[in-house]
Amino acid sequence: MRLALRFSSLLIGLVRKLSGANITISGEKIPDSPVLFVANHFTRFETFVVPYMLYKKYGRVSRSLADDSVFVGALGRFMRWVGTISNKNKARDCIIVEDLLKGSSDWIIYPEGYMVKNKRITFDNGEFCTHSPEYEGPIHTGAAVMALKARMSQHRAKHHGKDELKRFCSAMGIDATGIDTTLEIKVVPVSITYYPIRPGKNRFLTWIDSIMHQRNTRLFEELEIEVNLLMDAHMNIRFGKPILLDKYMESFLEDETALYDAKKINTFIDKQRKVLTNTMMQRVYSQMQIHFDHIFILSLVTMPTVKVCPSYLKTLIYKNARSLRTFEDYNLHRELQKELFKMILDEDYEPFVSAIEIATKQHILYQDSDGDYLFDRSLLEKEYPFHKVRVKNTLQVILNEVKWQEPIVQIAEENSHYSEAELREDNFTYLQKSEWTYYEEEYQLYHGKAPDKEEKGAPIILYDDKNEVGLVFSHGYMAAPKEIRTLAEYLFDKGINVYVPRLRGHGTDPEALKSVSAKDWETDFERAFTAMRQVCSKVFIGGFSTGGLLALLHAAQYKVDGVIALNSALKLHNLQVSYVVPTLHFFNEMISYLNAKGIREWIDNSHTEQPNVNYLKHPLSSVAQMEKLMTKVNKRLKQVKDPILIIQGDNDPIVKAESAQLIYDNVSSKDKKLLLIPRERHSILADKGHNEVFEAIDRFIQNHLKN
Repeated sequence: MRLALRFSSLLIGLVRKLSGANITISGEKIPDSPVLFVANHFTRFETFVVPYMLYKKYGRVSRSLADDSVFVGALGRFMRWVGTISNKNKARDCIIVEDLLKGSSDWIIYPEGYMVKNKRITFDNGEFCTHSPEYEGPIHTGAAVMALKARMSQHRAKHHGKDELKRFCSAMGIDATGIDTTLEIKVVPVSITYYPIRPGKNRFLTWIDSIMHQRNTRLFEELEIEVNLLMDAHMNIRFGKPILLDKYMESFLEDETALYDAKKINTFIDKQRKVLTNTMMQRVYSQMQIHFDHIFILSLVTMPTVKVCPSYLKTLIYKNARSLRTFEDYNLHRELQKELFKMILDEDYEPFVSAIEIATKQHILYQDSDGDYLFDRSLLEKEYPFHKVRVKNTLQVILNEVKWQEPIVQIAEENSHYSEAELREDNFTYLQKSEWTYYEEEYQLYHGKAPDKEEKGAPIILYDDKNEVGLVFSHGYMAAPKEIRTLAEYLFDKGINVYVPRLRGHGTDPEALKSVSAKDWETDFERAFTAMRQVCSKVFIGGFSTGGLLALLHAAQYKVDGVIALNSALKLHNLQVSYVVPTLHFFNEMISYLNAKGIREWIDNSHTEQPNVNYLKHPLSSVAQMEKLMTKVNKRLKQVKDPILIIQGDNDPIVKAESAQLIYDNVSSKDKKLLLIPRERHSILADKGHNEVFEAIDRFIQNHLKN
């Protein structure tokens, strides 16, 4: 058996490598005892992949049932060799129970009994039911029956000896002599989810068709989904918390004679089989991974109108995803756990674009002359032949996967009552809180207490809902939002909302910089930009020094009303940043594998112009992140097309004056201005002539409000 599994694992591993299949495992620890795994069933691959992953990941030998129709030819012989048996095998129950009692192998059962291609699951009259032309009715209870019988046998073997057990086991054709009385059989629910589910012929299918000429046949249409799932989707196998069978047998075991009374045994099993099956399947279905497509289609069907404005749909999806995170014990795809706000402004956000494409391709959405979409609910509800539904009505299948879960549907329905303006206000509030949470957690880590609003690292949000103009302005490297406060207050007095984000690693402790990247800083800026876009009709972005680089980077990606770059650090006087740092950082990383100390971990900054704001030292690894940001901005300057104001001190001791000229020469903006001012200090927002800078920024914003 193990030899067959090793060969099978090598074969499936090769297919997995060639296809690029992305298979992950999550969930609870699998118990050491024999396990009856119960899983949902959507494709043929599960029959092979689940045993493969159990063996590869945990070294566990497992067997499974398969539909009798596949036991033909070479495939049938291969499946028998690896321990799979037909669901019509008359001895199947005895084989399964005996394997579990002896601990020779685990078993994988699919209680649904067939591939539920439409994923239509309901909870009717106290039972989970599937609905298809192949079967209409409750989930099969056979797995529960086998689990209960096997556990009864263990109790008899443990408390009454194997001789007494023979009579009980012989009725099932089981050899009682090999039973291990120290084992306790457990049931483990397994939830299998694929994302994304997308039909579409690929090169592999085209090759198959050229040989077999199967296009437009049932097999080809089924392979259209299943091969794509194998090659392009993420398959998540989640193991749930083990189900202890004795919990369902307590009252029965109180009477020892019941274990020898066939009538009592049958009565008990008839009573408990549905209870245990419901528990098993509730855990299977509730732990299926919730992903972006689920939230997309759920948001679409709960929207109050048939006209679908993409911006409103995005804000609703974001609200629903955030609401879902407040639920406990849900298996969320990593995409829903990270900074999903990026979707709101990004027109090319891939999961949203992909979902829109499949909806329009299957005519659930169609575009009107205004660029909005109209939702044809009737097509989403249209019935298709069972073997075609995954290809013809993919989003219906995805919706079926979650719509039985009332809490998820209810929260989506509640959120659909909000207008887009209300959702935007809510997003603005949430994004502020989210940033404060990042700051609070980081500050608590290094100071052992919560920060207050006056700390130098506290994000600054000056907002009045009467103001229609907003500015997102970032501080520089090693600094904190406090260095922007005077400018922020000046502009707020002029009727401009100002958001000064905190770049992670700043305003708390220099050690914090070791664990952040330039990508984190980009996300911090984008979060603030997204928040301001929610509540202001016109939004300008800018930053000081490294903050200016972040503004340029976002101006290259998004449409803005204007960009302001102050002393933006594209070229520095300090050569160790431009040339030495990347080399030293690489060397430090290399020797860290030898558990040796880096040749230089910290750079002194005790000479800083603003010791009350800036760090007095900073890690070498973090300077290397700044260098990466400089390189990235250099490559994208030509993508900046909106109006831009560049201000640079002519004798800046940190940033070379030619940095400003480089920005001016390389951006594609037709409306651009370079203001070179006489300054001896880098911190031009805090020196004696800062009013000149403030006025120039205000003048730039006001001038571009008239356009």
